[in-house]
Amino acid sequence: MASNESAIGQEFDVVVIGSGFGGAAVALRLAQAGRSVGILERGKEYPAGRGEITATGHGTPTIRHGHFQIDVGYGMNVIRGIGVGGGSLHYFGVRLRAHAEIFERKGWPGSVNRKVLDPYYDLAGDILKAEPCQPNPVLGFPARSESFIAAAKKCRRCQREPHFVPIAVLTSQESVQTPAGIPQTPCVFCGECLIGCPPSASFEGNVNARALLTLNYLALAQQHKAQIFPEHRVDRVRKVAGGFEVDVTLRGEGLPNPHGSLRAKQVVLAAGTLGSTEVLLKSQRTLPPMSKKLGHHFSGNGDFLVPKTKDTVQDLQPKSGPSITVGADFSTAEYKIFIEDLGKIPFMEAVFGMKKDTDPDFKRYELGYLGMGTDAGNGVLAMRDGRITLYWDPTDSLPLYREITASLKELSQQLGGNYAKPANYNPVTGTGLITAHPLGGCVMGDTKRNGVVNPQGEVHGVPGLFVADGSIIPTALATNPSYTISALAERVAFWMIHRREMTDGDSDTPPNK
Repeated sequence: MASNESAIGQEFDVVVIGSGFGGAAVALRLAQAGRSVGILERGKEYPAGRGEITATGHGTPTIRHGHFQIDVGYGMNVIRGIGVGGGSLHYFGVRLRAHAEIFERKGWPGSVNRKVLDPYYDLAGDILKAEPCQPNPVLGFPARSESFIAAAKKCRRCQREPHFVPIAVLTSQESVQTPAGIPQTPCVFCGECLIGCPPSASFEGNVNARALLTLNYLALAQQHKAQIFPEHRVDRVRKVAGGFEVDVTLRGEGLPNPHGSLRAKQVVLAAGTLGSTEVLLKSQRTLPPMSKKLGHHFSGNGDFLVPKTKDTVQDLQPKSGPSITVGADFSTAEYKIFIEDLGKIPFMEAVFGMKKDTDPDFKRYELGYLGMGTDAGNGVLAMRDGRITLYWDPTDSLPLYREITASLKELSQQLGGNYAKPANYNPVTGTGLITAHPLGGCVMGDTKRNGVVNPQGEVHGVPGLFVADGSIIPTALATNPSYTISALAERVAFWMIHRREMTDGDSDTPPNK
């Protein structure tokens, strides 16, 4: 799929840095508009869609790494995707729109709200198909899904009817084709969404039930002549006459890791919250002065990973089915809170081991959760010892974590089990959490004083340089961010092409083909 050549020395109309939910969407739309597009991806390509967890960098600079890495920060650690397809390589496929109330929170520009974003959500949703989990013809629904819904319905704190959430995983039993014409095969309920679908027992190759970006956005972008260059780490961006120069280092086994540069009329940073912020911080001497907000307003999206209910009476089948299937709203008057089930990942169990000296099936009677909420969004990203580092003070977010904890205790009680906090979490200090949904660092704002980019994603003071990923989101979303990132990226691309807002039924709405 990806190009085997180097991008060094080439020239493009647009260079997109990163191939995740933001970069993939922008690359497709600009390629459809006839622009020459080069996509630079720091990680490698995984043609079978199955990653390499055992090779992750864990926050240290590495030549080779797995399809995600863990950045060790102060107060909170961060999971981020690495590889062609970005976060889609390891995400669990939940596609939920952020509540309208989220866009009313302090920090959002007045021109960005749910009504404005809905046409872009529609466009992204049409290409990244998502439907609630369907029962497996042999296994039915995972027991954990039905048990979660039944327990949440009894919870006093649950604000709305718990439900199966839309996931970009093909659980119906009919094979389909993606908008790029690539066949997708049904989910086999293996529970391995984090590492990737397993080899198929009925045909050559892997099951590909997950709607990876390599099957839709990126595949379509290539059909429109966009080029993908894996293992191209961007070091900095430089403003030059006629556009930009992008400095890169090639990474890979057996390579001397050569350095070089390429040129583009426009550049779109979509390397994720940590990646895009890092590139801009490293480029402060090679770009016009940027906002002093650069690196600020980091949010962990209120992620509360991984609390559990243990010692239930019933077998919850935590390893069966997609990793996330259901969710429930536990919001309070002060905080938006959403809690989802989180199944066991067999591969991770095998890597990190189980209590083999006791009952090997003991973890069938427990259930993990992903809690999300409106945290304070007051983290700071800065360079330390040559790498991006998070400084997170959880003090102002402690009340949110306490509300999530109270909701999970009630849910555990209704499940007939015992609540267990996240393994490294300190409930007194609020430290020890890990987020899989980092946001902020290059937040949007109406002026340079209150944002790094304008509401259309263009960096204040640097015409032609855009950001289109989770880093531009100014507050927590309290739900899985990938859908909102896609919608915002669609909006950035539409503004780059048409210099105006897209509306319902717009004659310039791009086709998903």
